[in-house]
Amino acid sequence: MIDLKTKIGFLIFNSPIVNASGVWCTKEAELKQLGASDSGAIVFKTMTVKPREGNPEPRLFINKKISINSMGLPNLGVNYYCEMVSNLKKYDKPLIASIAGFTEDEYDCLFKKVNSKSFDGIEVNLSCPNLIGKCIFAYDAVTSLRILKKIRSKTKKTIGVKLPPYNDRGEIQRMAEGMIDIGVDFVTLINSVPLGCVIDYKKEKITIKPNMGIGGLGGEAIKPIALAQTVLFRHFSKGKLGIIGVGGVNKGSDIYEYILAGASAVGIATSLHNEGPKVFRRLKKELVNLLKKKKISVLTDKIGSLKQL
Repeated sequence: MIDLKTKIGFLIFNSPIVNASGVWCTKEAELKQLGASDSGAIVFKTMTVKPREGNPEPRLFINKKISINSMGLPNLGVNYYCEMVSNLKKYDKPLIASIAGFTEDEYDCLFKKVNSKSFDGIEVNLSCPNLIGKCIFAYDAVTSLRILKKIRSKTKKTIGVKLPPYNDRGEIQRMAEGMIDIGVDFVTLINSVPLGCVIDYKKEKITIKPNMGIGGLGGEAIKPIALAQTVLFRHFSKGKLGIIGVGGVNKGSDIYEYILAGASAVGIATSLHNEGPKVFRRLKKELVNLLKKKKISVLTDKIGSLKQL
């Protein structure tokens, strides 16, 4: 018997494979499908103070390997998710709210609402890459840590933060050490990579409409970047931060790579969009078969066990 249980903060996952916020998690029906699936948790769509339609269509290009999106955070608003979260308790999985404000005050407002409801954990999204004219909070360490410190001081729930990729080790070290000092429980690494573009040469057109056709890159192309961020955050946090690795997870071996790099769980986005919730069962089966071949019975024994040359 293979033990796939993993723990992040106070959250216990029966499987390390969860949905990444943004895919298959906007409406109650989709969230219930996640509950009925083999997903280890239910991560909600990133919610804002008011409902948002998001950016104009077409705002998503996706194939089997990559995605480009400029969604603009379409969601039904924090009140909608707060009103229906109790309907999902029956699935006996961690329920994780994802929140994104456009100001520090909005983060405070969102936190107060979700903290008062039956969410088990809160993911603070500081990393949306495609809100036209808006900055990515996570690239301002002082502001980011101030937001997180305020939230951490007001709740005992499991608190995490969703981050974009950093291109400087010093920034990663600053964020990792700052989050440990504050008491943040986990990081989700990574949101889609900013400033991606796909062009259809046959039609001589760009593939999405918003923001001059520029959006966040996801899928297989970003896995090496996400793995590097995982390795570095694991190193600079000295293993004290839980990590949910996101980017390019298409098969069981991808999950195992993230586990070796230091992730306690992985988030699925592009593959979930392409296959639907049945993807969790496929990936779980592939991971179990891989662990059996390696004669590994407890998944958590391998977290962060990557060998150095």
